[in-house]
Amino acid sequence: MSTNFIFNVPTKIYFGDNQLHHLGDELKQYGKRVLLIYGGGTIKRNGLYDRIIAEIQKAGLELFEMPGVAPNPRHTTVNRGADICKKEKIDVLLAVGGGSVIDVAKFVSPASFYDGDAWDFFTKKAEMTQFLPVITVPTISGTGSEMDAYGIVGNQDTLEKIPLYHPQLMPKASFLDPTVTYSVNRYQTACTAIDSLSHYLEVYFMKPNLFMLESAMEGFMKTILKYLPVALEKPSDYEARANLMWVASWALNGFTFGGTNQPFMCHYMADELSAKYGLTHGLTLAILLPRYLSYTLNEKSAPIFYSFGCNVLGIDKDMPPMEAGKQVIARLEDLFFNVCELPKTLSALGVDDSKLEDMAQVASRGTVLHGFVDLSKDDIVNIYRLCL
Repeated sequence: MSTNFIFNVPTKIYFGDNQLHHLGDELKQYGKRVLLIYGGGTIKRNGLYDRIIAEIQKAGLELFEMPGVAPNPRHTTVNRGADICKKEKIDVLLAVGGGSVIDVAKFVSPASFYDGDAWDFFTKKAEMTQFLPVITVPTISGTGSEMDAYGIVGNQDTLEKIPLYHPQLMPKASFLDPTVTYSVNRYQTACTAIDSLSHYLEVYFMKPNLFMLESAMEGFMKTILKYLPVALEKPSDYEARANLMWVASWALNGFTFGGTNQPFMCHYMADELSAKYGLTHGLTLAILLPRYLSYTLNEKSAPIFYSFGCNVLGIDKDMPPMEAGKQVIARLEDLFFNVCELPKTLSALGVDDSKLEDMAQVASRGTVLHGFVDLSKDDIVNIYRLCL
């Protein structure tokens, strides 16, 4: 099987705990008027806000602010940011926060040059043609949005959540300081690390045609599994936080895809739970992933489980593939529900069976998702039911 792909990641990365002093110089490359986009008060409580303001002032830049970006952000927040950019003639966007904040900034970028509703981009009524530059300071590890050209927002009116890709959504520069994540609580640390793990695992199970990529992903996943428990018990462990931050950034920038037309099946299902119920993305993945794997484990798929189990989890290589698959699922359940102490079921989060059909229709893209095991709409409904 041939392997053809283009890999281009122009994002400049500043990694470490002493890099923020470069922020002003990076911003100045794109103009003087900066819109700072962020969420709640966390960056003010942990001192990051003051550090960023000091760098902006030192560089002699004009600052405008858009706080209040919520988790599972809505397109109306994008519209609000675009209105500020048009009114204030913003030159560059600075996103300080998690994946929700960064994704909002990404879509404010083209929406600033569009007179209509930003949701038109997601429904294909309009194309993104012009873009403001985006610089990010991620405050949490997991989404990888600081080094990829993807984003996702929801529409509260239609209860839709749609991902979108465009090469110009790639941030120009990102500042990754592991110490910023010290204050991330146990729950969010677990959820974001599981999000990152799922990014790799879903591609790994699709077998991207290159042994080198499979081996690299095994190393990435082993890194997450090694350092997540450390970060949970020692939130200020620099080595753990640095490894989790850097490994998360590589998940969706195209490096691991190897030409595979990758359906992120668990993510498709998880996105619907966030859209319909407003649930934390990583938590929905934690609940879905073991059931998804259990549903797809069979004699044909078992060798992939075996490779993952032996090379990532250290399962005995003499174990039969089907038994290895069961061990993989059990190990992940133990990590998610015992070590991370996350809820085990969707019903515990208020989900019932009333929207399963609708969610499965969207998650299946109205067809059969062709993966390492094909999934129809009915299959996805069955997986949802296993999670209740």
